[in-house]
Amino acid sequence: MVSNAVKQSQEEVIAALKRLRAGHGDDAEYKKLRKDLPAEWPC
Repeated sequence: MVSNAVKQSQEEVIAALKRLRAGHGDDAEYKKLRKDLPAEWPC
C-alpha cells in the first residue's frame, strides 16, 4: 500500500493527492498521467 511505503496514514496520502489535484488539475502533464489511473482512484 502506498501509505506504508511513504510512512504516512492513508488519510495523509489522500489529502496530499487532493492537494496535487487542486494545484495541478489544469496541467497537461498531470492530466496525461492521471488518465492512466482508474477514475475512482483514490479520490
